[in-house]
Order: sequence, then structure tokens, then C-alpha cells
Amino acid sequence: MKFLYYFKVLTLLIGSTIYAQIDANSVMGLPTGTLAEISAITEAQQGSIAFATDTNKIYKFDGSSWNEVANGNTPSVYFGFFTISSMGPQTITGLPFQPSQISFVAHANVESSTLNADNGIRNNERGLANSFGTSNGFARTDGVTITQQTIYVGGHGNSINDISRYASSSHCIGLRYGNQNGDNLGLTTASLIAFNLGGFTINVDNFSDSVVVLFQAYD
Repeated sequence: MKFLYYFKVLTLLIGSTIYAQIDANSVMGLPTGTLAEISAITEAQQGSIAFATDTNKIYKFDGSSWNEVANGNTPSVYFGFFTISSMGPQTITGLPFQPSQISFVAHANVESSTLNADNGIRNNERGLANSFGTSNGFARTDGVTITQQTIYVGGHGNSINDISRYASSSHCIGLRYGNQNGDNLGLTTASLIAFNLGGFTINVDNFSDSVVVLFQAYD
């Protein structure tokens, strides 16, 4: 008899749930703000969530920082390239998200994305066009500040009596063209100044030669 009673109660509850209608007043909303406004909140309770109106994404507080809640319907990594050809700011677009961290790689005297040749100068030339080397760097943001670093090491096609080195914590791209003795023939350097919706902006503050830059961007 008790079983029959509980069965009827359970059936009634299920029926009430099935026929309940959702409306605007029964939908739960989330606190909203721009990503910068949300990131500025540093004393939220761990596990708190908020919706960023400028990125259209949900973020969760882990006790020290706000992290995007994973979304399996959108890419989280993007590979691309651009060419530095002058000084000043340069905005890269076309990414499917606003990146939070990016890594960069550039090789001295690779000025084009389509290339199959030597450097086009005479053998044993001592100038900048015969320098070689690789720049590795990164930039990341916590929503408020940008952290970046680059390192470079290279040599020269004339001979290698010494190497050329460069490192900077205020740049994400840095090439130091050196001669056969490692002496400085010129710099091409850039810093990341903004993570944008669908891209990012760099500022080239030293320019000695054009260079193709490969990058990996992460949501």
C-alpha cells in the first residue's frame, strides 16, 4: 500500500515537471561586464562565474584569476603568419577568437612566405643580408597586464668568429643581425600592445629588415 502511495506521488511530481513552462522570469542570468572589468575583481569567491559582454564568453574564478569556460564549438588554437615591413603599430586580424597568449618565431633574412633561393648577394658578403638566426618569443595576458619575452641567437654567412645574441622582456619579437664577429648590424624588434577581438596589435620600435613571423595563438 505504501509503495502504491509513493508511486502516485512520484508520478504526480514527474507530470508537474513535464508540463511546467519556462519563461523569461524563470531563466537564470549571470553577472555581466567587460573582460577587463571582470578580471579586475580579485576577491571573488572561488567558483564564481561571469559573462564578458565584449568576448561573448563565460569566465570562472579559480581563486586568483578568471579563466574562460571551455567551449567545444569554437577553435581554441590558431596558426598564422604576418610580415613586418616597417616601423610602427601593426594589427593582425582574422583569428576566430580573442587570444590570451601567443608564441612567435622569426628567422633573419626570410622576408617572404614563398622563397626558395640564397640571399641574392655575393659569396662571403659581410653585411646584414648575410646574417642568420632565429627569434623565439611569446606574449600572454591575464586580462589586465601583458607579459612578454623574446630571445635570439644567430651567426653570419661570411664566417663565425662569434655569435649574435639578444633577449628582451619588453618585446615578443627580436632579431639582432650580427656580422662574423657577432657585432650588431641592426635590430628588428616588436612588442605586443593589445589583444583584440579576432586578433592582436604589435608595435615595431626597431626596424632594419623585413621579416616573416609565424605565430600560434591560443584562446
